[in-house]
Amino acid sequence: MKKSNMEAIDHIKDKIEHKKSFVLEAGAGAGKTYALIQTINHLIDTVGIDLKRNNQLIVCITYTNVAKNEIIQRLENNPLVLVSTIHEFLWDCIKSFNKQLVIQFDIINTQKHQEKPDKYILELSKRINSVTYSDRSFSDFEAGLVGHDDLITLALYMFRNYAVLTTIIASKYPYILVDEYQDTAPETIQTLIEHLLRQHQAKTLLGFFGDSHQKIYDTGIGSLQEYVNTNDIALIKKEENYRSSKSVINLLNNIRTNIKQIIPDGVEEIEGSVKYINYQNYPDQAKGQNKTAYEKSLVPLKNKNYNNVISELKDNGWDFGTESPDKILIIANSRVADKGGFGNLYQIFSRRYGQSANDMLLKRESHLISLFVGSLDRKTSIERKTGIEHLMNFFLTKDYGNLSSLLRSNGVQSINLKKHKDKGAIVQKINELNKLRNDKSVKEVFDFCIDNKLAVISQGLQKFIDRLNTDLESVDEDLKSKIEKDITLFNSFMNLSYSEVVNFFKHTQNENVFSTKHGTKGEEYRNVLVVIDDTNWKQKYNFQNYFDDTEERLDRMERTKNLFYVSCSRAKKNLVVVSLSKMENAAMTKIASWFGNDNTFEIR
Repeated sequence: MKKSNMEAIDHIKDKIEHKKSFVLEAGAGAGKTYALIQTINHLIDTVGIDLKRNNQLIVCITYTNVAKNEIIQRLENNPLVLVSTIHEFLWDCIKSFNKQLVIQFDIINTQKHQEKPDKYILELSKRINSVTYSDRSFSDFEAGLVGHDDLITLALYMFRNYAVLTTIIASKYPYILVDEYQDTAPETIQTLIEHLLRQHQAKTLLGFFGDSHQKIYDTGIGSLQEYVNTNDIALIKKEENYRSSKSVINLLNNIRTNIKQIIPDGVEEIEGSVKYINYQNYPDQAKGQNKTAYEKSLVPLKNKNYNNVISELKDNGWDFGTESPDKILIIANSRVADKGGFGNLYQIFSRRYGQSANDMLLKRESHLISLFVGSLDRKTSIERKTGIEHLMNFFLTKDYGNLSSLLRSNGVQSINLKKHKDKGAIVQKINELNKLRNDKSVKEVFDFCIDNKLAVISQGLQKFIDRLNTDLESVDEDLKSKIEKDITLFNSFMNLSYSEVVNFFKHTQNENVFSTKHGTKGEEYRNVLVVIDDTNWKQKYNFQNYFDDTEERLDRMERTKNLFYVSCSRAKKNLVVVSLSKMENAAMTKIASWFGNDNTFEIR
């Protein structure tokens, strides 16, 4: 399966030499980020002197702040390279054109007015004097604040309508490289290719790095084949797989057709294994029984089937302990929450925020949850260790330096835990807190921590709590509905067993073996168990239809295919896929052709 070939980096160097923009299509485990770093270093070596003389920079655009920080570190903060998230870069490009920004922002406001005339008022440009980027999802038009989502559209309008802007950007940034291109918004691709590259091909070179089969966010472009067909960019394939065993790579090559992965020379070839298990041992739906009731009745048997698989894998040497080398990937956040012991907590946030529950809870954007488990810095994605559970963790690990700092920030002044008097008083309080964590409610822990200055209510949380006391008769129906939902959220959360918060904190610290497939892109594990169940995600995914090629909704087909590919490709050695819902014969035929007859099992 090994093969020597002209390296992808050599193809990239050739395109750079001939001023040809390109897209690098790199399968899972191909070393895409390494190729990106190689490309940047090649540019520094070959054109770095010219860039410095002309006061120009190489731009590297990333999808997340985590990726941004990793690339900056690997480049050792080289001053010739601007590493930026897409939002930071786009805003930096357009922020100086205030007069034009107001005009284009007004156009977006007008478009929204056509959809919701009661919410958006016409002639915005007469009421605002400037536009500023706000690091949040939604825009505040009347305040002149453009949010994440609208910034993408605003930048497209600016590049499309003002040629001088594209000329300036082409002069400042002759090389723009985009990481994880598949997750980049179509509007941003239009901005870069249709309104920058096409106008300045002699000055601008674009390089896109990613994998069309690893697009797992609905907002991403997915594939750039359209621009390859129009010869705007050249296609370069990187077909090595440095991660997975031979068996896993063979499966991945069956799933996708546009890349055939190989084990590179110099990399040990491991045989590994892949298996597909489908449970068919479910009773038929009773006559007159509705679908929901039937599916609910199957849950105990599904749990038993799942536990049987776990038990067998453990007998075969798989490790599902804390910080284990093996991972269980479950597609639905709710299932991960159930298995991780914080299912009720997830349901509370899901009922309030719907699709945004992932951001508010799992990304810890809710001030309510961040009091207990800290938060993530939006710009760097670095964890702020300010939660009650961080306090307990510092105490239990005897990290008295961080414990003292956190207590001081919470209002306990002049404390020195190296002094016996100070230590004795605080130890008594924290030990009492530790007992409350085991069997009391969130409210009891909350009240104890606030009363004893073990935690402090943030401004954001105080505003949230204050709003709960609003006179509902004095506000419009829309705001009234939101406040009523927040009251329900707050009361339900406070009545929750605090043990669920403890389990959720362990999840944020990667201390349990469960993860969603969305949370694993870029990660790898020794052995992987993928759990699928078509009764859990009917609107967004359908594996039955994907396997037997009967899916009529192309968006759902692509979403299902990509998640399946991403999930399977996490495995370094062994992969097991278990379906807890029945797969029909046509689907099983396709599965057997991918996994092999000897590796496909139907349990009846």
